[in-house]
Amino acid sequence: MENEGQYYQFINTDRAARYFADADIALKQGKHLQDYGMDSRLFSFVDEYYDKGLKDYYQHLFQMNLVRDKNDNQVFYYLDFPDDGKGKFGKENRSKELEDEKVIFAILLLNIYKGRFFEHKEIEWTELEQVFKEGEHKELWQKLLFGRVKPSYTINEELSVKDKVKSILKDFEKLGWIEIKGIEEVKFEIMPSIERISRLYRDVIHNVDSIQAYLTDDELS
Repeated sequence: MENEGQYYQFINTDRAARYFADADIALKQGKHLQDYGMDSRLFSFVDEYYDKGLKDYYQHLFQMNLVRDKNDNQVFYYLDFPDDGKGKFGKENRSKELEDEKVIFAILLLNIYKGRFFEHKEIEWTELEQVFKEGEHKELWQKLLFGRVKPSYTINEELSVKDKVKSILKDFEKLGWIEIKGIEEVKFEIMPSIERISRLYRDVIHNVDSIQAYLTDDELS
């Protein structure tokens, strides 16, 4: 293209000079931008120029789709990579094991999010503990986090799980799926963009048996 700056008019704006580079990096790193917290300005920039050349920019130059999505009347944006790999549950794909564990964790968080309907989506550690010790899918949570299901766990086991959850939450915050309010006490808010999980994994999202089979496969333990 002879003059990309002329074709993509947004590039020549003052707002692009301030926000485009940061928005571009965030999107290419897989983040879901929404009108919340530190991302509000980047979201505002993408929202304004989405139909003014920004969507075409990613499509024409990188063959990536800049997606405008919505959940609970909240709009969010993300790049849909053509080679998005979902992985799959099972021993055939051992290299994706950690990724799959995070996917299951995200699916369970999505269930919490949807279960709260119009309630505030902020979660504290004590609430999360109650979910994986007493909730409807407590066996899935326990197998995922502790590696096995049993009546009670030692203090060291629980501390280890808390550290594991912190690590997963940090990764999810980078994707824009949650907002951490306090990492040490494990306090976070589930964001509307968690709905992306239901788009990517609609084939297993309601199939508890497939998740259960993955977590109970002795070869993956």
